[in-house]
Amino acid sequence: MRWHAKVAGWILLGLAALAFALSPALRAAAHDFLQGFRLRRLLVVPYTFSMPTAAGEALSRILGDDLVFEPVEPRMVQSLSEAEALLGFPVRSPARVGEFITLQVMPAASARWTVDVGHLREALRVAGAEDLAIPDALHGTVLTVTVGPILLATFEAEGNPYGWAQAPLPVYTMHPEGDVQPLAEAALRLMGMPAEEARRLARTVNWQTTLLLPIPMAPGMTVEVEPIPAAGPDATLFTFPQAVHTPSGEALPVRFLLWHDEEFLYLLGGPGAEPAQLIAWAREMGR
Repeated sequence: MRWHAKVAGWILLGLAALAFALSPALRAAAHDFLQGFRLRRLLVVPYTFSMPTAAGEALSRILGDDLVFEPVEPRMVQSLSEAEALLGFPVRSPARVGEFITLQVMPAASARWTVDVGHLREALRVAGAEDLAIPDALHGTVLTVTVGPILLATFEAEGNPYGWAQAPLPVYTMHPEGDVQPLAEAALRLMGMPAEEARRLARTVNWQTTLLLPIPMAPGMTVEVEPIPAAGPDATLFTFPQAVHTPSGEALPVRFLLWHDEEFLYLLGGPGAEPAQLIAWAREMGR
């Protein structure tokens, strides 16, 4: 049970990072965004989080009324067929996994941001980013993102625990159209990204086709990010060195492979997971 709890914690951490990433992508829709978002690239950006705790609490108070999140609760299920009935799409499970420790379905959820320019400028000031200009014309812009439904599962293979998730690509809308590059940069700054890095990304990323996954890292925390072309489009391997410890005290890295196809995002990994095994599963699931 201890290992199962570790896996569940890390898979949820990975999904939380993915959900966190939707905010900048949402804020940074291109001017013809209403014609539809087409994910062609997944961009992973680790960065050292830099923001005092008090500032984060102040930002929540300032922007709290502008952000609306739809709360959802996961539902435990007993089989993949039951999960598929709730999800509404076919599940592509790792090969040769006959039994799952846990299966959960997270219903689809939406988040909406109605931009209040005054609130946003105040938030940037609190975050030490008052140098960033926010045009008045962006006031009242409504950005929404819908994520899910999401399948969350844990299983064992050859004695090792794994976590696995599958979700449809996120759906975005923006009303009205406009220049949203300042919102992209503002969102990244409010997430604690250093100014130069936020500015560079906001100005160079193609927001029509790119889902940005920023990974905020506490000082001293490390993550290794490696592209794995053999596993699929934009497949990325995350390694958190010495992230968990076995009962005997042995330190193990936690690895996750994240990739997508034209319909879904996938996340698969766990403590001590071997890259070759994760890549093999990803390739088999893509057939």
